[in-house]
Order: sequence, then C-alpha cells, then structure tokens
Amino acid sequence: MKKDIFKIITLILLTLSFSCEDATELIQEGELTEDQAFRTLADIQTGLLGVYAAYDPDAGGNGTGNSLYANAILTDNVKSGLASNGQGAQDYDYLVSFTTGSIPDNIWNDRYVTINFANRVLRAMGNLTFTGDELVEANHIKAQLLAIRALCHFEVLQYFATDYQDPNALGAININYVPEIDEEFQRNTVAENLAFIKSDLDAANSLFDTNNPTVSNPIWINQDFVKVLRLRIALTEGDYSTNHITLANELLASYPLANFGQYVGMFLDVDNTEVIFKLERTVGDGSVVRLFYFNFVGPGDGFLEMSNELYNLLSENPGDARLLAYVNNQSTIVGVNDSSNEILINKYPGSADGVQLNDIKLMRASEVQLIKAELQARNNMLTDAASSVQVLRDARGAGSTPTYNTLNEALTDIMKERRKELCFEGHRWLDIKRIGNELGTGVSRLSVDCSSFEAVCDVSSNDFRFTMAIPQDELNGNSIISQNPGY
Repeated sequence: MKKDIFKIITLILLTLSFSCEDATELIQEGELTEDQAFRTLADIQTGLLGVYAAYDPDAGGNGTGNSLYANAILTDNVKSGLASNGQGAQDYDYLVSFTTGSIPDNIWNDRYVTINFANRVLRAMGNLTFTGDELVEANHIKAQLLAIRALCHFEVLQYFATDYQDPNALGAININYVPEIDEEFQRNTVAENLAFIKSDLDAANSLFDTNNPTVSNPIWINQDFVKVLRLRIALTEGDYSTNHITLANELLASYPLANFGQYVGMFLDVDNTEVIFKLERTVGDGSVVRLFYFNFVGPGDGFLEMSNELYNLLSENPGDARLLAYVNNQSTIVGVNDSSNEILINKYPGSADGVQLNDIKLMRASEVQLIKAELQARNNMLTDAASSVQVLRDARGAGSTPTYNTLNEALTDIMKERRKELCFEGHRWLDIKRIGNELGTGVSRLSVDCSSFEAVCDVSSNDFRFTMAIPQDELNGNSIISQNPGY
C-alpha cells in the first residue's frame, strides 16, 4: 500500500490517541476525534489502507531492519559485501541488542502498531451502522482487519515465544481492543495466543465476501490468506493432521507453481501466477533493496551479499531458475568459496515502479508445496513427500529426484529446499528456530562467509538467542511483563 495513505491515517490516529488518553481528557479546539475521522464506509476503507501500510516487515536499511532483514543477517544466507562499512556486523555476530532500533524492537513495535491501528478501525466500525451492500463491504473490511491482526499476533509469537509446542510458555500479548495509555500487560501463554489467533481467523473467514472484486488481487487479504496462515500455524504448533494436506492441495489447485519464465517475472513484479498475498510497494514507498545496497543493485554498491554457502546450493544445478532469479548477472565469481567473490543479491531487482522498488511476496504457492511435503513426511508418507519436493524442483528446472528413507532425511532435505526457495523472504531464521533442535542443526556458516565479518560461524540450535528479547522500550513502559531467559 502506498505510504502516503499511511501518513494520513497515522496523523489521524495519533490525534485520536491523545484525544482520549491524555491526563486531563480535555477536547481541544479543532481536535479531530474518532467520531469525526470515521463517519462513513469510505473512511473505514481509508483506515484499512492505513493498517496495511503500518505492517512493514521489509522496513529498514543501512544495517538495520525488520523481519526480512533479521532472517537474512542472523542466518547463513549473507556475508559482508564489497561496499560494507560494517553494516549489520553486530547482528551477524549475535551480539544481539534489544534497545531502540534493534531487530527485536523493530519487529515488536511494528506488529503492535499494526494491531493497535486495526483495533482502532474495528472500534470505529462498532460505532457505525451499515445495511445492505454497505454491510457486506463493511464485513469484508472487518475480515481483513481481523486477519492481519491474527498475522501480527502470530508473528510476535514466532519471534518471542521460547517453545511453540509448550502451551504454558509465554508468547505474545493478546490485544483485541484499544488500551489506555497507562495499562500494563503480562504476556499470554502460547495456548492462549493460538486460541486467540484462531478465533480471529474463524471470524474473518465467516465475513469475507467471495464476490468482492479485491479477492482476485493478491495485494488484498482474502480467504486464501487465512488458509496459508492456518498451515503456518499448524507446522508451528505441531499439528500435522492430514486435513492440512487437503488444505494445501486446495490452495495449490488455485495457485499453480510458476514455470521458469513466470518465476523470473514474479520477482520483477510482472507475474502473479503463484503469489497468494503480497505487500504492494509503489513510487513513494520505502525500498526493500536498502536492506542490502546503498543506491542500486549492482557491483560495488552492496554492503550485504549472498553467502558463498547459499550460492553453492543454488549452483548445484546451473539450470535452476532460482540461480538466475536470485543472483545478479553482474556478480563476480572468482572461484568456489573464494573470499573475493562478489555475489550480488537479486531477489529484489527493481520493477517498472523504480530500480529499488519491488512488491514483497509474503505467501506463495511454493511455500505451500513445501508445507505439504513436510506434512506428508511427518505422516510417514515419505514417498509422497519426495514427490512433492520433486514437483517443485521440476518447476524450477532443478532436477535431482530425492529419496527419503527416514523422517530426518526428509526434513533435512525439505529445510534445504525451503532455504533455496524462500531466501530473503523472511523465513530462514524462523525455520531454524522451529525445526533446528529436532534436526540438531543451528546456524552454521562457511568460514569464508563468517570471516567476512570476523564473526561467529556457528550458533547452536538451543542457543537462547533463538528466542528474541522483549525490547527495552516495552520493558520501560510495562513493569509487569516478563523478559525471556538469557537476557
């Protein structure tokens, strides 16, 4: 969504927050109240746009950022670039900060700002009455608000819960209303988080208008968004029911895997064949390229580059579409694991809207295909799991038919495929956190990559830092919240 909408709604909502929560609760002359800001369905639609714009996992640049940045810098997919002045060195070395502007602070604040904005629009909707076609449209808007609220709560759970499958572990703070400025909250348990998130998704699913013209456009949340989020939740909580395989098949029937040409075009924002949901980024929006480059995707400008290790994986088959799509053709490869290799990240190569602008693909059919494969493996359907991975490899021109004799073999190979397919899309660190202990694998970087930052090469899967710290800003304003172990 265009960020000028975000600026407008931010001004409105900041005014609203002070109008109802200051110490004197006086209404100032000329003050814009909630009743004035949200009076029509069009106002509510504008509020929805503000909520979309508030959700910003691609934010950041020059060595700081949100979840896309975190899943790159904290893992084995990047190394220091030719243009580096030390951007990201502290995070790469796991000298993890949780002060203002740190990764945990950025993720926590962005998700709760988005939740707060959603709750404000939902509150305003409760004060309005709609009938007929307007009621159908209003319900469709409410469904989107509930779904993005569920996504944000789930992502806080992913980053800040110690154990997804321990129902009593602390996770996110469930917020379904607009709190007063002096309210404090303890974190809810994982069980409470999951129940809350699923309740939001159930409510959203019942409110969507399947005839709404936005449902065919991947920049808008619809029922398929809810299906993908349910699949992510299932893997996270360890619910491997075969019903989820059926759900994955439903999605794959509607979103076929892209062929070679479509795949390359998807990252140029000219093809949406397998895109289920993406964040639209147009002129005036922030550029995701700033997470890796100063000014442009090209030689000499990258302060972060693709790791040699990831490049080696992508190069296993020279015909792999991912090698073409993810590695800029101006890269310089001196030799295998050579410290002079300049491996330029091309996941966000720019689009017709600008050399630094790309939509952020958050849900794709390939992720669903790999979730399906993992579910099959966990149900002892090892041959089926191998076939599902092979379908994806065939679509990418990657060859190499897998054979799985054990669950461990299957999960290890599926993790490898997820790493190649979903790199720089916000999955890698979360994947290691979710499944690393089960496989006995943490972050393990090639020496040529970690030495580019003179940083740690290996981080054990049971390291406490695989659960992020509650940010200092939250601790300062919330005296009853519990910090995670180790911090």
